[in-house]
Amino acid sequence: MSDVKLNYINNQWVDSGIHKNSINPSNGEVLGVWAEASTQNVQGAIDAAVKTFRESDWKDNRYLRARVLNEMADRFDEHADKIIRMLSLENGKILQEAGFELMGTSRKLRYFASMALTTSGRALETAPGTFSMVLAQAIGVAGIIVPWNSPVILLIRSLAPALAAGCTTVIKMPSATALVNNLVSEVFAATKSLPPGVCNLFTEGPTGQGSPMLIADKNVPTISYTGSTKVGKVLMENLAKNLKRFGLELGGKTPMILFDDADLDKALPLLEKGITVFAGQFCMTGSRILVQKGIADKVRAGLSERLGKVKVGPGIDPSCPC
Repeated sequence: MSDVKLNYINNQWVDSGIHKNSINPSNGEVLGVWAEASTQNVQGAIDAAVKTFRESDWKDNRYLRARVLNEMADRFDEHADKIIRMLSLENGKILQEAGFELMGTSRKLRYFASMALTTSGRALETAPGTFSMVLAQAIGVAGIIVPWNSPVILLIRSLAPALAAGCTTVIKMPSATALVNNLVSEVFAATKSLPPGVCNLFTEGPTGQGSPMLIADKNVPTISYTGSTKVGKVLMENLAKNLKRFGLELGGKTPMILFDDADLDKALPLLEKGITVFAGQFCMTGSRILVQKGIADKVRAGLSERLGKVKVGPGIDPSCPC
């Protein structure tokens, strides 16, 4: 099938023969077909990242890394309209919020491009005529496990600093945004300065073996994971076996607090948006509303009225406010 969206490994489009449909969550429509990564695909991605890290000058050439990050930022800007539209169709968030997600990608890439050029070690004289030097060096292959709710910005949040530091990467993207993932891979493919093996991206569903392979592989010494606290606990237990470095952003609570002197005309619209942003599927979505007793009934009535008027529909529909 020529139109299957493939995995992007070692700067090549790689099929697995395992083809699945991507579904529009608002109406069940099939948006496209994608290839779920096989264990062979994932191992190929790890092998490519290891080879590039060990044998190329990527980790040592900060000028190349800065050029790649700036060039990638340019490509994201050029592809933004396509990605925003597909985010809305496949992920479900409204167009405005999909645009908000994309807005931060090129900024983060450019910021870390500058970091690639300015990060340095330090030296000190420990005794007369004796000097100690501390250098910052890339740790190796970084495994990045990305959630489905904001897949582009939460990928870039981990990818940009990893690339700036000189790591190569293997990226596990969620199946719920397979076509968005493909557009991100197209950005990588359009970044002409990006060496093969630096950014390897594959897509898999909840039962895939790619994430466990990244966790277990001793050639992937660091993992970035964004997702649930439950899974985070399992990851910590398994990562500790090999003393891997890891960064976790897990589930939490985001309370919104109102006291009796609150201006409800100003507060209620903010509360409404706070609990419906990104269709309520966002780490910073308000998860609890704590209200002082004196205004509790007014807040309950006012918020119920506002939420009753919220239009629910496809995110791609410009008339849907949330």
